[in-house]
Amino acid sequence: MQPSLADLERALAARIVEGDRADLDSWICVPAEADPAARVAVYVGGYPARIREALRETFPAVAHILGGGSFAALAARYAKAVPADLRNLNFVGAALPAYLESDRAADDLPFLPALAELEWAVERCFHSDLQPAFEPSTCAGWSMEDWERATIGFQSGLALVCAPWPLRELRETRDRDRSEIDVDLVGRYDRVLVYRRGFDVVVESIGKAEAEAIGSLRNRERLGEVTTKLAGLGADADSVVGFFGRWVSLGLVVSCELALSR
Repeated sequence: MQPSLADLERALAARIVEGDRADLDSWICVPAEADPAARVAVYVGGYPARIREALRETFPAVAHILGGGSFAALAARYAKAVPADLRNLNFVGAALPAYLESDRAADDLPFLPALAELEWAVERCFHSDLQPAFEPSTCAGWSMEDWERATIGFQSGLALVCAPWPLRELRETRDRDRSEIDVDLVGRYDRVLVYRRGFDVVVESIGKAEAEAIGSLRNRERLGEVTTKLAGLGADADSVVGFFGRWVSLGLVVSCELALSR
């Protein structure tokens, strides 16, 4: 009985991911002098290798900190969790930060999930489309009341990653020899802003008030509400104005709209 295409696909996937020795070899037609198992082995070995290399390119700091053997083992474990319908290696790392939350690689390195989240944000930011920047002159006639009910839109590639680890410094270790990595992890909470400048991705640590402002505004809270919230953190109105001016000058703001009255 001839297998269907679906049967072949399931058998090949089982061989690659689970090492299942199903009837796959007997289903493959090859020249008499060829070995079906050897032909299949090209794909069995190639799939995890492609996954591993794609992850290494996207998560260089995670790979460097873990080291070659440990990272290869992580990639092999993760390959079994990659969605079967994934068709683009650019997205293969999307679930790695969440996967690391329960993977043994993070047992001794608990910062790995957050570091992976930062590296994934950098990857997505690099591939994001830059939208036209906000033009402040469009709001020249606004009153103070107008500004208080304004909502702010940011570039789609902008990301904010916050964690109780020195994330930016950990990411920078990818350029050091592993024997020289010595990062103090205690009490090093970091708030990292990721955004595009031309073809470059900027990764910078920002303060608590600015991070709170960006997080709240991305949740579509009004500027007046955010100003009140920041006042509780000790930031005055001038601080909010300064943040907004900085974001505009960097091209991070793409819209400033008046929310409907409540």
